[in-house]
Amino acid sequence: MGIRINKGTLPSSLVTIQLSLLTIQFITGMIINLFAPMNIQPYSSHPFMMGYMMYIFNAIPLLPFHMMLGIIIGMISLAMLVISAIKKDSKILVLSLVEGMFVLIAGISGIDFILSGLSNNYLSFIMSIGFIGSLITLFLFSK
Repeated sequence: MGIRINKGTLPSSLVTIQLSLLTIQFITGMIINLFAPMNIQPYSSHPFMMGYMMYIFNAIPLLPFHMMLGIIIGMISLAMLVISAIKKDSKILVLSLVEGMFVLIAGISGIDFILSGLSNNYLSFIMSIGFIGSLITLFLFSK
């Protein structure tokens, strides 16, 4: 007695949830970008990671929500990959893998951007490329 996965409903609902979460992620990222303080110190100026994260979270109160939303988006990407592997649909499997890679790229570059003290514009650009790539890949799911 296993879980039955309807061929049409679960991936499309996950894609819809993922698109909704990416929209919220984009809005919170823009708010953080517009109102981030300019005097954030990079990680190298703090001896402990926990102290630095408390410093950053205090300076940018919306950042913990943005980071947790990114983790949830990553978990949904992983769920989409597992479901597509179970269904053995090669098109959905490749799209899930590509979308997951874009989410991972955006997440890693986002963390590095925070650790740079919000000063490395290349990391911000890579983060936006990951977001846009994930968005385009999710739109390809509907075709």
